[in-house]
Amino acid sequence: MMPKNAIIVGGTSGIGLATAKLFLEKGINVAVIGRDVQKANAAQDELMAHSTEHATVRSFSGDASDYATIAAIYEQLMESWETLDILVHVAGISGRRWGDGPLHECTVEGWNMVMNNNLNSVYYSNQLALRIMKKQQFGAIVNISSILGMLGTQDHFTTHAYAASRGAVISMSRSAAVYYAKDGIRINTVCPGLLDTPMSQRAVTNDEIRDALTFYQPLAPHVGYPQDVAAAIAFLASDEAKFITGIALPVDGGWLAQ
Repeated sequence: MMPKNAIIVGGTSGIGLATAKLFLEKGINVAVIGRDVQKANAAQDELMAHSTEHATVRSFSGDASDYATIAAIYEQLMESWETLDILVHVAGISGRRWGDGPLHECTVEGWNMVMNNNLNSVYYSNQLALRIMKKQQFGAIVNISSILGMLGTQDHFTTHAYAASRGAVISMSRSAAVYYAKDGIRINTVCPGLLDTPMSQRAVTNDEIRDALTFYQPLAPHVGYPQDVAAAIAFLASDEAKFITGIALPVDGGWLAQ
């Protein structure tokens, strides 16, 4: 049996990097895409330790919010891959430093920056993958959203452009899952709670927020890790989930359950 091939957009750190390691250990060829050249090179070196003769890794640097850049990477990969079996889209930003916040304070720059990176980029990667998978008549897509796309919050997590972008990813994925089911393509979303990742350091290092997490995420240790989400992604991308499509799976320590 030929090994599967997976693209991970945003695969050079955090959730994406943890997922890439897990895929390689399962014998899946992986291509990771990250914005920063140095991080892409470092991820390549780190992932080589997990690669085998049956599962290889390639890394690319490129802006996920630039359609032409991502399209060129897909084209390059498909010159050597016979199939694209899995797409995982992790790439996204926290827009607070760009002006995201409560809706009456959110700047136009912050709104547009978040939507471009968190929603447009998912549209780009998904469209390119679906054009390949539709011809194949099979494939699995897992998009990363957030628990903040599923519920409202007060106080610590009032970034409304971010919440809107993450909710839109869920809606797009769910609608597309129904439409492309006839083509043998499954599309699911994973919605993490607060994780200890590079993007979340402002929150996870804030003592007040860490205290609040004992309420928000009652399951100890009250903060999640990239490996927790990687395991959920790997399941949804696998043949074990062959009858699952269109779901938004919380990995949130119990946040949504309250």
